[in-house]
Amino acid sequence: MISPEEFQRQKNQILDGIDLSRKGCIDDPIQELVELINTEDDFVTTSSCSGRVILFCEDIVNGKRKKGCKWLYTTHENVKDDDLLRSIQPNEGNNVLKFEPMILHVQCRTLEKAKLMHTCALESGFRNSGITLGKHGKIILAIRSCMGLEVPLTEDGNTLVSNEYLKYLTKKANEKMEENKTRTERFFSNLKSSVEKKEQE
Repeated sequence: MISPEEFQRQKNQILDGIDLSRKGCIDDPIQELVELINTEDDFVTTSSCSGRVILFCEDIVNGKRKKGCKWLYTTHENVKDDDLLRSIQPNEGNNVLKFEPMILHVQCRTLEKAKLMHTCALESGFRNSGITLGKHGKIILAIRSCMGLEVPLTEDGNTLVSNEYLKYLTKKANEKMEENKTRTERFFSNLKSSVEKKEQE
């Protein structure tokens, strides 16, 4: 386990550093949650995503998927049928629609604090969460769930789904997004209550 001083040094370095994500900032739906975590002495977020729907195209060469992909559409809110339909580009590569639920990586000062937040995550529906102990004493908690969705829409320039089925997929993605928001709000509430309870002890 690293010392409190070393944890604080690492936390300051993370918070003062440059956001290297595609977006370059914290997603609006979890801004308050991330602020709650980072104002606590025992935690610091190292990466975050509020949950998103992505339409991307895989670059296929000689039947093999190349590393990386091109994003055609992304949103952290509910999807609109027309926006998604307009974004499909069969000639750009194999288009894939994907929903990813919220994920947070949090560095914790102690294992006890990590377990406290882990319990809040599990009770909020993020049942795929887990704690990793690094070689040098770094404790990382990954907060995540299994509400994924990934569906190919085009292949070799051909559209695989009808507009009607695309609307169905949009509906399912939005249902997952709403459930993701519910779990995220529950986690915020549970964590806030847990932190306040500890402060009163």
